[in-house]
Amino acid sequence: MRRLLTVLSIAVLALIVSSAILAQSSQSDPRIGTWKLNVTKSKDNTRKSDTRTYTQSGDNVTAHFEIVNSDGSTQVYGYTAKSDGKDYPWTGQVPSGAETLSVKRVGNTFTGENKKGGKLLFTTRTTFSGDGKVMTVTTKGTDADGKSIDAVRVFDKQ
Repeated sequence: MRRLLTVLSIAVLALIVSSAILAQSSQSDPRIGTWKLNVTKSKDNTRKSDTRTYTQSGDNVTAHFEIVNSDGSTQVYGYTAKSDGKDYPWTGQVPSGAETLSVKRVGNTFTGENKKGGKLLFTTRTTFSGDGKVMTVTTKGTDADGKSIDAVRVFDKQ
């Protein structure tokens, strides 16, 4: 009887853990949609505007960024990646000089590692307000030229 209770307890625990994992993997991605930089709430003076559009196809998320820098120059870049911690290539005019991005998700927090030549340059941490209408991207590290990056960008969902 004791052995049967142990086996049942393990089975119930395994079922609970499996359900939790499935629930997390089936969560909708809060990034999906179009986001515009709220300049007044952000702590970054390098951008006049920043519009980010995220779309999803299966496990892949495609990000498209359109930036107007403080000097008036523009940059368009993006990526297609899974939140699996593997490196995926950036495309376009990436301002930091990063070549690849890896993304990991825990709940509704996304952590991205940006690299050049396999070397970590900077990390981004993306979080969301409870109502899902505000996205905050915190970036820390250096760009490919060794210039420090320390920015907090706040985006409003469109």
